[in-house]
Amino acid sequence: MSVKQDFKVAIRWYEQLESTNDTCAELAASGAAAGTIVAAQHQTRGRGQRGNTWSSAPDQNLTFSLLLRPTFLRVDEQFGLTQAVAVALCRYIASRLPSVAQPVAIKWPNDIYIGDHKVAGVLIENSFSTAMLEVSVVGIGINLNQRVFPPQLLPNPTSLALHGVGQLMPSEELPIVGSELMFSFSMLRDARDAIGQAYMERLYRFGQLACYRHCASGELFEATMVGISPIGELLLQTADGSRRAFGFKEVAFVL
Repeated sequence: MSVKQDFKVAIRWYEQLESTNDTCAELAASGAAAGTIVAAQHQTRGRGQRGNTWSSAPDQNLTFSLLLRPTFLRVDEQFGLTQAVAVALCRYIASRLPSVAQPVAIKWPNDIYIGDHKVAGVLIENSFSTAMLEVSVVGIGINLNQRVFPPQLLPNPTSLALHGVGQLMPSEELPIVGSELMFSFSMLRDARDAIGQAYMERLYRFGQLACYRHCASGELFEATMVGISPIGELLLQTADGSRRAFGFKEVAFVL
């Protein structure tokens, strides 16, 4: 990837919000510029993927939403945005970890893992009225300092603090994360293939035989992840050599 420049973002901090995505969408509708970030010290009704909530201890982590205007992307190319965001978060998290830490990876489609534990999550909400994307609100949660998590989230969550990183100030970290995200967004526009390659290089369990669950039937099966389709489907190959393509919410990792 290219040498990273310092990309500026316009950050709006709030003490408490129900949802940073909702507030960011309101700002987008009123004409806010790409690169606007809405951040909350405490989020009371944060949303995650698959209809889940995003739980975060007040003042301990980063919960924010980034406004983008990816008008150069067709609607059927929107997975590129998922890739760009995930790569940026991997770069940021890896930069904060000690060299002896477990690897940072992207669990399809865009959860960020340290080893086998989730450190960050993403929810992207796109708006369009033509074949091109118009507005994207990228909601992100990164566990910085939290060491104890609600029982319903165990045993999967982790944080930078649990991997040997000292106390981090969310207000100091957010401009750094924002710059990484805007750089990755610029690469998506100018060098899309590089983003796709970086995503594949960081893909959790790529090329490994692992167990999966078919969400509709509950069927458990073993397969090897062999790729990602242009529209973001997970491509799995079973022991008999057959390949199956799964969309989001059609298959789940068994951890």
